[in-house]
Order: sequence, then C-alpha cells, then structure tokens
Amino acid sequence: MNKREFRLLPHAMFGYRGKSATLVLSLLLLISVFAWVEPTTAQEPLEPPSTPNAESALPIFNERCANCHGLAGHGDGELAPNLPAPPRDYTDSEFLRKAVPAALFQTITEGRLDAGMPPFGPTSSDPLAAEERWNLVAMVYSLGTPPEAIENGRLAYDENCAACHGENGTGDGPQAADQDTTPTDLTDLRYWSSRSNEMVAAAVQDIDIAAHTYALDEEEVWNVVDYSRTFGYDYYDPVAALEPIEAATISGLITNGSSGELLGEGSAVLRAFTRDFEEEITMTAAVGVDGRYTFDLEQVPPDLVYLTSVEYEDLTFNSSPERLERRNPTLNMPITVFDKTSDPAVVNVEQIHLVLEFVDDRVVVSEIYVLSNNDAAVFVGESGAAGGTIEIGLPAGAEGINFQRSFDSFGNFMPAPEMIQTENGWADTVPLRPGESVMNLLVTYDLLYEDGLTFDHPLFYDTSSATVVMPDVGISLEGDEWLDQGVQQMGSAGAFNSYGHPNATAGESLSFELQGKAARAATSSGNPTLSGDTITGLLIGAGVLLLVGVGAVFTVRSWQNPGHVDDGDEKEQLLQALVDLDDAFEAGKLDEADYQQRRQNLMTELVDIWQA
Repeated sequence: MNKREFRLLPHAMFGYRGKSATLVLSLLLLISVFAWVEPTTAQEPLEPPSTPNAESALPIFNERCANCHGLAGHGDGELAPNLPAPPRDYTDSEFLRKAVPAALFQTITEGRLDAGMPPFGPTSSDPLAAEERWNLVAMVYSLGTPPEAIENGRLAYDENCAACHGENGTGDGPQAADQDTTPTDLTDLRYWSSRSNEMVAAAVQDIDIAAHTYALDEEEVWNVVDYSRTFGYDYYDPVAALEPIEAATISGLITNGSSGELLGEGSAVLRAFTRDFEEEITMTAAVGVDGRYTFDLEQVPPDLVYLTSVEYEDLTFNSSPERLERRNPTLNMPITVFDKTSDPAVVNVEQIHLVLEFVDDRVVVSEIYVLSNNDAAVFVGESGAAGGTIEIGLPAGAEGINFQRSFDSFGNFMPAPEMIQTENGWADTVPLRPGESVMNLLVTYDLLYEDGLTFDHPLFYDTSSATVVMPDVGISLEGDEWLDQGVQQMGSAGAFNSYGHPNATAGESLSFELQGKAARAATSSGNPTLSGDTITGLLIGAGVLLLVGVGAVFTVRSWQNPGHVDDGDEKEQLLQALVDLDDAFEAGKLDEADYQQRRQNLMTELVDIWQA
C-alpha cells in the first residue's frame, strides 16, 4: 500500500459513508433488541450476597472500567477526554469518605448515561452478575485506600477497639459483655453497605458512647474506619497488582479440527503484548509427540496478554488470547488447526443486510454479509488465498467502495485492506475458517440516484436470507420475492421501511426497483438522516456496548487468521486518521459537532484495538 492509499483508507470510514456504516450496525442491533429497549427488572438487594472480593474484580475492572477511570482509578483512562463528564477519581479521599456502597452498586448496575457510563446490570447487553458488581465496589474502596492507611488503622483498632469488637470484628471481644450496648458486629455486610465512611467516623467520634472514651486524632479515626471496613470486604493492595508474577506456565494441546488428530510435530510461538500493543515477549517451544507445547515464564508483568500460534500447511493458526492471574498463574491455550478446501459450495451467506440512506443525488448503501463455512476445513478460494477467497459482487455503478471485516460479532469491525479487485467484482484474501457466522464483511458504497434506480446485486454463494432497511422518506421498493415488512419506529432515529427476501441460490441476483424522490434526503454538507449523536444514543439505549474486550480485538486480527494483518499497521492507520481529522478541523473544513463525533469514533476504534 503506498503512502497516499495509506492516508486515504481511514477517511473512507469516517465521512458520511462511515456514518452509514455505523447506521447499518445500529439498525441491525435495534431490530434484534427492539422489544427489549425498555426492560423491567426486579429490584436487586442493596447488600452483597457474600463478602465482596476486590482481587476478583481486578480483571473485570481492567477490562470494563479502566478505559475511563484509569488503571489506578484516577479518572484518567483513554476515553476520559471524550466523555460528557469527567470519570470519577476513586482516589479522591473526599469522594470515598462520602460514598455509600449501596449507591455505588446502583450506579454500576444502572449506569449514568448522562456521563457516558453504560449500565453493567441486567439491562446491559453483556451484564455482570450481582456478585461481580459488588466485587467492583470492593475494588473502588481498594483503589482509594492506601495500604499504609489499612496498616495504621489495624494498629489503632487493636489498641482501642478490639477489646469490645473482637479481633475479627464480630463484636465478641473480652470486654464486650461488660458494655451496656452490644458492640456492633463489623462483619455484618448490611451494616457496611448502607453506611459511608463519614457516617461510621461520626459514630466513632460520638462522645455519648461510653466505650469510646479514648483519644484518637482525626487521621487515626479515618484509618480505623478504613481498616474496620475491611471486615466487610476483602481488601486488595492495588500496588501489589503491579508487581511481576514470579513464575507462570502456559501450555496447550494442538488438534486438527478436520481430522480430529493431534499435531505431533513442529513448533509453537508465544507472543505477549503490552497495553500499548507492543510485543513484549516472543518465545518458541517444540510441540511434543503428544501434541502439547509448554512455556515456562519467570518475573513477567501482570498486565500482558498472551497469544500462541503454530504454522500448518502454510497457514497460521492462533489460540484465543488470555491473561495470567496472579492467584493461578497457569494458562491452558489450545490451538485448533484445519486442512484446506477450495470448494466454494462449503460457503453459505447466512444473511445479507442492506441499509440505504439517501444523500443529495446519491443512495449510500451499507451491506453486511454474515458468512459461514459448512466444512471442517479452511476455505482458501478456488485458486488459493492469494487469488481471492470470498467473492463479493456489487451493482453496476458502485463508487466509493470501502470494506471492513469482523469475526463472530457485529461489534468490532476493522478495515479490510486485504480485499482485491477481480473479474467478477471483489474478493477477500483472508481464508474462511469453519463454523457458522464466523466472519462478517461490511461493504459501503454509493450509487447515482435520480428519482429511481434499478438495483441488481449478483450472488456467488447460497444465501439464506436478505433484508433491506431504509428511511421512510417516500421512496418505494418493488421486486420479485421481496416482502414488505412495514414501517418500524427506531426511537429518535425516526421511521424505517424494511423488506425481506427468502433464500437464494448461488448465481442468482438480489434485484429490486427504487422509485420516488426522498422527502427529506440528507446532504453531504449538512446533517445526515441520522446524526452521530442519535446513533450513539440509540446504541446506548439498546444496551449495546461499543467497546469490546481484548479477546474480541485479538479475534478480529488473528482469529486463527491465515491472512495475517500487521496489528501495528491498523493502529497506525487510526492514529494517522486522528492527525488528519485534527488538521481538517483546524483548517476549517469541519464544524465542531461533526469533528467531535468523528474523533470520538476514531478513539473508540483505537480502544477496540487495545482495551486492557
């Protein structure tokens, strides 16, 4: 790819065609969850079912919270500058003294959409269990409580409090029976979940409590409260989380998914990546006759992500990405390899979704192909991967063509520079692994539209179903076998017409006629039919999280991906796009609202590449 092509690729994603690409994802997701946008859930208990454990929440915090709140809880995560309100700084002592755990739990559960925080409770598309959310509350207290405060509080507690409240806080100290009022059981989870540190400190300083006739200065009181709260949650020193893992073992079994046999020869490669997507560790180990490889590690940073791979029949197959846990520093990372097939009959298009948007005298088309491979072998194309694997046909006159790709889900599309032009149209050069709905291709392009259009779309594979969705702006769609599914209201985005088409066989075409003039067509220089803010609101309202975990990100890049894409190139493309976007804004080529929306989209894509 030459330098000019390199610079243009990101911009093809973030002009109005990029917004159309986002539109197609929004509409598809809304269609699938439309009846669920306003769920009703039973009120959850505002006390933990068991003692919350901060250490258990560490991987969840790193994956789901650190991108906004920062790894150390300072509110300085990668996304913080783009949020409508600054993320909470959990190390702020004033905040932590006033915080009530039950209220923190509710915030984590319900989110704060006004501040850009999604819900993590039952209304989320990827909910956390109640126990996990309470563990996150414990993590918040751990981040905001220095270990020296815990130790100083322990010393003060042993000297001044243990005689009544007991060594373990259960209220059974040697002097407990002598008190007029039974000492509080400090292991009572309901007690702590309903009280802030400020409320407990006030009780400690209450001179009307006869047993509390000791002299503690203000700092000692706060330290005692910090320590006493640890009877109601398992504290975890956040500094300790940054210490290297002393010893770890990573191993896995390599199986041929086509034959079921074990791969008993060759070598495996281990790669470990930092938060900045830099390759920190590269190691090679032999694969034994039993099909197993093993890597022994010492003194490794705790925040690395590991990926193992093997070469088989000139293709690279990867494991799923994994992290090491300090409590159990052992990873099992199996790898499945596959034989090759060049038979196109194994390919099935599960669905084709087309979203049409009318812009000036053009119709902008966004298509998603959901692809399956029904064989137990990797499809490499009839002439080999270099000559093209999955073929894509487009209507005559298609311009501004752009391709993106994702694996397994709609939530992590990335540029697809491996696409090549062929005699039949276009073709991917990334082989298609076995399985249902294993890869999605997103194609955006535009066609000239002057009060009518004949749309003829060739199909190269058996297709199970097709859908067309377009704004209800007075344009009709007619065509054989297309079923009008009526008008559907998509929240604040407006009304949309949808049409369905039954299965079609390879060699047929998807054809229809569009007639009429758009009553409220968008303009490329004005506001699109769906603004970026509206699309974002719809996604959040439907409980769809745009940010994906590192597992999904690695899956996008190397799923077991024979057509290896340089991950650094993708990151560099997005960084370059940010630079170009900033330059365009400074030159007055974009208004501020459009600039901010595009910049946030780019930042989201960057976080998708690497989210700790």
